[in-house]
Amino acid sequence: MQVSERGGVVVVTVISGQCLTLWRTIEPFYSLGHRAFVLDLSQVEFLNSVNVAAILTARNKVATNEGELLLAGLTPRMLEVFLALRLERLFDLHLDLASACALVE
Repeated sequence: MQVSERGGVVVVTVISGQCLTLWRTIEPFYSLGHRAFVLDLSQVEFLNSVNVAAILTARNKVATNEGELLLAGLTPRMLEVFLALRLERLFDLHLDLASACALVE
């Protein structure tokens, strides 16, 4: 995973297969007081149920103290998965990276 900061937003670029370490990647920034995170999934080719669960776990932990985790870079196939699971209630799924960062700054 690659982590960068854009203003007050922590951008986590996920590479395929790395979702399991998502919270371990976010947690140090969260501990330092960051509450705005964007998960860039543009380099992910496939999401299985374990990956979706890891994303949900990270989102729930961030949200416990009024933090926000947005998703960006979803492929049409990933969008279908999130919509089928009705996760649009928890995530804004139609954002590119720049738009997602602008929403949480």
